[in-house]
This record gives sequence, structure tokens and C-alpha cells, in this order.
Amino acid sequence: MPLSVDQPSKITVSSSTGGLINVSVVSTTESKVINLTQVASNNITVAGAIGAGPAGPAGNDGADGADGADGAAGPAGPAGADGAPGADGADGAPGADGADGADGADGADGGQVTFTQNYVANMPTVLGVVKTFGKYKNGDTILANGKTASELLVDAFTDAVNPTPSFSLSGPDWQHPSNASSVTVSSINFGIANQGATGTAVLEYQLANTQSTPTGSWTTVQSYTSSEVTFGASNLSKVYSTGEAWASDNVFHFRLRVTDSTSGTTEQTANEFTTANSFAAPTISDKQITRSNSTISAATGTTSTTREYGDVQSTLRYDVRRNELYDPLIDSVVQFEVGSNYREITTPDSTTDLSSLGNGSTENNISLAINTDSITVATDGSTDLTAEATPHKYRIVVDSTHGSDTSGDFSDINYYHSYQVCFDTTALTSSSVTSAVQAVYAAFGGDDNGSNEREIKTGSYPSSIGSTNTYTVQTSNKFVYIFYPGTSHITTMNLNGVSPTLGAFNDLGTYTLENRYGVSSTYTVYRSDSTNAINNQFLSIS
Repeated sequence: MPLSVDQPSKITVSSSTGGLINVSVVSTTESKVINLTQVASNNITVAGAIGAGPAGPAGNDGADGADGADGAAGPAGPAGADGAPGADGADGAPGADGADGADGADGADGGQVTFTQNYVANMPTVLGVVKTFGKYKNGDTILANGKTASELLVDAFTDAVNPTPSFSLSGPDWQHPSNASSVTVSSINFGIANQGATGTAVLEYQLANTQSTPTGSWTTVQSYTSSEVTFGASNLSKVYSTGEAWASDNVFHFRLRVTDSTSGTTEQTANEFTTANSFAAPTISDKQITRSNSTISAATGTTSTTREYGDVQSTLRYDVRRNELYDPLIDSVVQFEVGSNYREITTPDSTTDLSSLGNGSTENNISLAINTDSITVATDGSTDLTAEATPHKYRIVVDSTHGSDTSGDFSDINYYHSYQVCFDTTALTSSSVTSAVQAVYAAFGGDDNGSNEREIKTGSYPSSIGSTNTYTVQTSNKFVYIFYPGTSHITTMNLNGVSPTLGAFNDLGTYTLENRYGVSSTYTVYRSDSTNAINNQFLSIS
């Protein structure tokens, strides 16, 4: 195999095992090695001889030798340059979404065009249809100047409403001393009517002596901030001590001033006043009056308040309850009306000490017994009750430390004359003297085993008598007597309600007689013509 090296500088020949001959040719630019067998030992061509002098001109190229066998691999050369990038691979499957990033800062507001003037609404009513632009009616000035379109819409459809504050007052207690003069301000309502709005408020106080709103200086009771004065805020309360002692002309004025933050609203004020609560008067209860005469039997028809003239003895009882903390009670008395004036009864003593009665406590069963026909009263002195005109009036008066007297009336006692039917052996005539007639009247048929009748009638005599009792057969020689008040005469008398019998009685005339209680009155007297005039029968009188 031919070996060609340009301008060789060195040739080396060596042998190796197997009869191989190694030829190495080196020049300034390259080095070639060839292994030769003996067959190919003459296949070497060298370009030019190596002389010691300067190189001569190049000779003609020799013929190419045969290719030698591949030499052993030489040491690794330096790394070659990066190859060109390969083609992109196919896309992989999408990964999961990442978390949202934080919001970016707000951008600056963009500019908006604003109106440069106000406008007058021109929206006439057509065919009965009233047109409006929100709160603006035809002819209104629409406040557009300086507003953007959105601001104008908000304005048109938002009607600013003034607040309507209100509150209530109670107290102070009817009081002594001044430290009890607290006023409760309740149901405080600021009246903010614009949704989302807030405001401020001040509750103030002033004392006056008239119900008209005062013009003096107001004292701040409570200030309220925007966190309290909100839409819908209500039912707040405040207790304020005025420090004022009780006086009859004290008028406690309060006012609530409220300001709404909504544009277009104005401060509004609510005014209220209160006066001291009415005096909590003591309670006088369970007033009872009963007849107390134990020596004279009462006429039929007698009650506590319906009695025969002269039946004046009574027991009066009542209870008293203290109701006012700041007004201790002193005492109670019983008064009797003399003429048109009530007078305190001094004999018997009608005073009851109430100074130790605590607030809310009751003095029970206070009583006054009038067991005689006469009493002593203040100013007028001794008073004969039997001589006083009907009705008799009694009342209780309770005195307290600060308040006015409190009174309570007993029921009136009304007095009437009684008629009387009785039996007696005495044969009175129209010429009988008064003493004789009085004796028969007073005897009241004392020996007739109760076959008699004495009864109060509230109507006029004699018609009010009506029907008498039914009387049994009387003992011999007993006449029937009828005594009734007044001077009128009986016009009709029937036996058992059907048989006329007036002619069987004598009209003895009128007499001034004393009843059981010593009260004198005029009576008309009738006597039966005969004894034993009634036999299990009754009389009807009119």
C-alpha cells in the first residue's frame, strides 16, 4: 500500500513479532505509520530525500501505494464542538394550576365628566300621568352641577330625610328630699331615617316653673356619638337625678337634639316635660259603720245605714295604708258633718297615731265607738246627734308630714219614722190627752206575746204601710191601735186585703209623741171600734 507524506523529516523502520515491519514517516505537519509484511516490503514511496542542505525542488508525485492495515486506535483527541440542537420533544401533560397571586394595587381612578350646571325638570303631566325623575318633580331644580352622571342618579333616587327624634319621661317621685328627684328618660329614638347614615345627638335638661319650652341655659345630660346614633337605633334610656327638692311648680324639661350625617338634612329637636308624680295618698279602706245601741230593740227594716230617728249610736271602723315613701303619716281622725262643715270628733277621742306606720304597711281595725246620743266636736262643741238632720255623715281624715290631708267617707246614715200596730185594753178616744196616748204607744202591747208591729218605711205614710202582719186572736178587751207618722188620713183599709173595714176604726186624730229614742214627731192614731177585732187576719192600708 503506498504511503505518501509531504516533505518527510524523519523515517523510522522497525520489526515486530510475526515478521511485521513497522514504518513510521514524520513530517512537520503530519505523521503516518504502516505495517508491512515481507511481501509488501518494497511498497514504500518517499516524496523527496532528506538532505542536509536546503530542499531541492519537489520531484514528481509517486504512484499511490496500497492501503495499509488500520493502525491501533490512538489516544482520544480533544472534545469536539457542540453539535447542532436536536428537534423539540413532544409537550408533556399539563401540570396542576398554581395558587392565585396577591391582588395588585388599585389603579388610579379614571377621570369622569361632571355636569357644569343645574337643570329645571320639564316633565308635565300628560293624560293624568305624573312624571318624576326620582325625587325631582316637574319644575324642580335638579342639582346636577358638579356631579358625575352616577352621582346625579344616586342623588335623584336618594331622598334625604331629616331625623325624627322622640323619647318619653317618667318621674320624679313625689319626694322630699332632693336626692329622690330622679327622672327616667326612656324609649329614646334618634329617628335616623336614611339607611346607612349615622349622626350625633345630645340629651339636655332644664328646670322651669311653666310647661312652655324654657329659653334659659340647658344642661347636658348625655352625648351620643356616631357609633350610637345609627339607622334604626332606638329604645335607649337614661336616668337623670335633677337634684331638686319637691316644689309644687317644678316642671322638668328635656330635649333631644339629633344631627344626621346625610347631606341635605338639618338638626332636629324633640322636647318633652314632666312634673312630679302625684302624691301617693294613703289608702283608707274597709270602712264600716254598724248600729251599736244594745238597750233598745231596733225597728223592723233597720240596717247600718237605714234607721229609726234617734237610733244614733254607732261603731265606726276602718284601715289605713301608707303608700308614700317620702311622706310619713301623722294620725287619723273621724269627723262629723255639722250643718255644712265637717268637725273633728273630740269626745269620744277619734284620733289614732300613725307616726310609726312604715311605707307599704297597713294599720288595721281602727275603730271609734259612739255609745251615747251626744258627741263633742271641734269648734261647735257638744252636739246632740238625735237632733241632727238626716242623713248623718262621717268621714276619716289622714294627716301626713308633707302632703295634703286625705279623706274617706263612710256611707251616709239615713233616718226614718216607724209606724206601729199594737193591742191594748185602754179605750182611747179623740179627746184623750197626749200622755194617755203616749202610754199606749210606749207600752207597745207589752202583754201580747209579741203580737205587735213596729217597722221603718222609707215611703210616705200611710200608703207605705201596705199590709200589716197577720195577727192571732187577742185576749178579751184588747183594741187594735195603729200609729203612723204624719197627718194624712187613711183612705182605704181592708181586712185580709178584700173586706172594707175602715169604718170599724176610729180616727183619734194627731198627737206629738216620743219614739223609743226620745225623738218627738207627729203621729196619726186609729183605734178599732171593738176588742178582738182581728182573728188570724191582716190589714191592708193605703
